[in-house]
Amino acid sequence: MNNPYMIGKHVYLRHPTEEDALGQWHEWFSDEETCKYLGDRFWPNSKEAQLGFLRSLKDRSRLVLSIVTIEDDKHIGVVGLGNINWIHRYADPSIVIGEKEYKKGVYTIDAYSMILKVAFIRLNLRIVRSYRNKSNKGSGYLEKLFNYTTIGEFPKLLYIDGQYENLVVGMLDKESWIKRNPV
Repeated sequence: MNNPYMIGKHVYLRHPTEEDALGQWHEWFSDEETCKYLGDRFWPNSKEAQLGFLRSLKDRSRLVLSIVTIEDDKHIGVVGLGNINWIHRYADPSIVIGEKEYKKGVYTIDAYSMILKVAFIRLNLRIVRSYRNKSNKGSGYLEKLFNYTTIGEFPKLLYIDGQYENLVVGMLDKESWIKRNPV
């Protein structure tokens, strides 16, 4: 393991590196399947653009961490907290597993579980918010698994697969999370 920030059962989280940006990371954000539900990924990506993104991560309103397998130290994705509001203590979690053979199952759950722990325990946030396309089954599964509360929907807000669909809004509060995950 290289400079772990948090260690799970199958993956660990660490600060992203230039080596990550110059590896496969930039390709994930050009892949149509990977980017299908990402709101701001309609343009092709490049190594230079990924390096620029990495270098822009200097303020405290966003935390991005690399997801790396424990077994073979392979960078397989990124997980993060965006729109961190330090006054009201909330943030928006996100996860992308870019390496296709790792997309389903334990790797996603392990990394997502850790970013919630980072949000609620290490950063002392009180709420994480979720926004997802109604047809995004993977994100819906994570919200159900981690016991998010659905707040509502914005009707026909997002354009996916040639049609507009609803944006589902949810939240998870620290108190509810701690009841299920005693620390």
